[in-house]
Amino acid sequence: MSAPSPRVLTLSVLLLTGVAGIAIACGPDFPWQLLDRREVTLAETPANPFAWEAAHLVPAPTDTMKAVENRWATDDTRAKLRTDAETAGLPADAPALIGALRAAGNGDKAYALGEKLPAAVRLYTAAAVDYKAGRLDQAAARFQAILDLPAADGAPRAVWAAYMLGRVAAKRDQADAAVAAFAKARALAEGGAPDPLGLGVASLGEEARIRLAQAGLSLVTTAETDDDTVAGSLPATLRLEATGPLNVPALAQAVALYAQQAAHDSYQGVASLNIIANHLLNNDDLLDATVTDPLLQQLLAIHVLAFEDDRRRLHVLHTANDPAPYTPHLVWLSSALHMAHIGEPDGPVPAATDRLAALAYRRGDYESAARLAAMKPGPLASWVLAKLALQKGDLTQAAKFYAEASAAFPTTGDGPLPAAKRNRLVGESGVVALARGEYVAALDQLMPMADTYWGDVVHIAERVLTVDELKAYVDAKVPASVVAGWTQTVDNKQWPNTLLDTMGVGYKYDEEADRLRYQGAPLGLRSLLARRLMRAGRGKEALAYYHNPAVAKDARAYLDARDDAGNAWWAASRARAWFQAAQLARTKGMEIMGTEGVPDEAALQGAYDAGIGQTTLPPAGAPYVTDGERKRFADSAPQPDQRFHYRFIATDAAEHAADQLPHTSQAYAATLCWAVTYAQDQRIATWTDDPATIEDPYWQSVVRRIIERDRQAQGRVAALYQRYLKTGPYQPWAAHFGRACPAPDFDAAAKEWWRAPARQAHHWTRQNHREALIGGAAVLAVLVAGTALLLVRRRRSPSAKGVS
Repeated sequence: MSAPSPRVLTLSVLLLTGVAGIAIACGPDFPWQLLDRREVTLAETPANPFAWEAAHLVPAPTDTMKAVENRWATDDTRAKLRTDAETAGLPADAPALIGALRAAGNGDKAYALGEKLPAAVRLYTAAAVDYKAGRLDQAAARFQAILDLPAADGAPRAVWAAYMLGRVAAKRDQADAAVAAFAKARALAEGGAPDPLGLGVASLGEEARIRLAQAGLSLVTTAETDDDTVAGSLPATLRLEATGPLNVPALAQAVALYAQQAAHDSYQGVASLNIIANHLLNNDDLLDATVTDPLLQQLLAIHVLAFEDDRRRLHVLHTANDPAPYTPHLVWLSSALHMAHIGEPDGPVPAATDRLAALAYRRGDYESAARLAAMKPGPLASWVLAKLALQKGDLTQAAKFYAEASAAFPTTGDGPLPAAKRNRLVGESGVVALARGEYVAALDQLMPMADTYWGDVVHIAERVLTVDELKAYVDAKVPASVVAGWTQTVDNKQWPNTLLDTMGVGYKYDEEADRLRYQGAPLGLRSLLARRLMRAGRGKEALAYYHNPAVAKDARAYLDARDDAGNAWWAASRARAWFQAAQLARTKGMEIMGTEGVPDEAALQGAYDAGIGQTTLPPAGAPYVTDGERKRFADSAPQPDQRFHYRFIATDAAEHAADQLPHTSQAYAATLCWAVTYAQDQRIATWTDDPATIEDPYWQSVVRRIIERDRQAQGRVAALYQRYLKTGPYQPWAAHFGRACPAPDFDAAAKEWWRAPARQAHHWTRQNHREALIGGAAVLAVLVAGTALLLVRRRRSPSAKGVS
């Protein structure tokens, strides 16, 4: 598949050429890259997503309860979820009957209408009608009646009834009764009673509200509904308000309950913890009072780590026009910790030393960070120690601590940190290996994370390793047998969520991470090697690494054409081969020889000229870039080092074809015409011809680069066209030279080598008749004299007399 036309790509090129930063983040089209700004990547504070941390504040649950939530639910979707749960397993007429009961407006009327329903369903529906009408005594009596039924009869609504008894008690400010009812709902759910609405998990949040009230706080919303289930999401306007003096133990109880809810994969639990942490961090008195409680201390630490950032400390990312936002929570929490002497040599031992070590590192207190990280070994602590070693420029120690942190993770699933963070941790260790000049080791460390860091893998494999190093690595680690059973799993129907490359692999959008992840890295690396071998003039070796048979066939045809172009006996045959090579380079060049990263961007189908890999290396003196990498980067550049470099190769090949042909032939004109077409394909338009009108220096440099590229392409087009005008024959189709080119007639051109001299001689004879007669007579005389001399010598020869 050939790359898109430059005319189609104009806008994308303008918007995205040369984009770089801590990570390329212009929408989901580009994946995360660690090598774009290495000094920032390696200086960033390790931090986990708040939702993951919130779900791991307490030990993982051992029960089978599930949260049933939809954070984007509407009233209609919530009602449908309840209706589906209410009518599951009932006769076909049950939905209409239950609907009639709920519309009765009175529990007694509803109960009377429900004779055909099972006892528990009948009682629950009537109780729900009473609850909605504010008849709490009647509702509570019927909910309790369900629990009093024989276990088998009451089971379908037992969890529901216990949960609603808790809500009734909460409305009556009967905290102990409410807590007991919610505990009963969970016990029933854990015992196997049906819980299609996830009310067992929801009861944790309801009980937490009671503890919040006891703590002197209340969750308030302007859009709360009072349905008889809580299958929906938390209202968007939910907030905390103080209702009395703060009771820290009660608040800790509430947080523990919300943490249990979050551990059951509840978005409501995570959202509630977020609201509580924000409230505490925004109130100095509350922060000072709660920072000493172990669980609250952990909550505050994970919140600041997740939602504050490094931008003020890592000011290199920002300009005067993009100042780093003020992030006071880090300052306020640090002050509260200091006032309580937490983590200090003479103070209380922190509840989360590794998180506090990361906080100390973020605020630039490296001495405290080192002391805290040394208190309790673990992956996050070792990660912080690696960062501190990098601060000192000690790459050896940094590599050691990265290895310790990586070793603390299990081989599968989440360990003491999320699996996604293990990818980042190992990725950073790969950056350190690259900075130490351990180029093959850097690739080896990044390959297992290639789905996330494919751009970094590409940079090392394509521009840092030598061809022989890459080939040896692929042969040892990614042999053909490894990918032989690989099957295509990427769904390309959701365009643009998936971008497939010509190998049948590509990027798939990860909604949770909001980025593209590379699919099929083993195939991708072998294909990258094949194309790199082809660019290095080792095409015969390359053929074994193309996974797609069609691409391998095109590559073989290209090699055969180049071989014939150099070795064919007849000039017309050489011209035909050069032209075939030109066509294949232009139409199949991306697949045969295109760079996976910059400048061709085969990984992105050539849609951009930046995004995967590195456009340039940091300037001299930048940290974490060796002189060896700079030399290797320069040596491995495609020739020419231009976007769609194979189009330049196609232009050269088409002109080489013309070099082999008589200037009077149609094929000579046609091959030059195609050379012009390919040269025009190298042009890129911009939105302005005057870079001085652009204020931003970066975009000004981008436009200057595009204009220079276009100027060079225009010059090539003009030179080729002038060559045709000066040396080529008139052709009727030449009025559209370079836009509508015919197929070259190489057979006619072969004959032209013999016909052209004869035509020239005939034309000269007609124009110079007297000189032609004299010349002819002279030639005839020479021939007669030569014949006579030959005969004389033959008579004198001994063999002519029969001597044997």
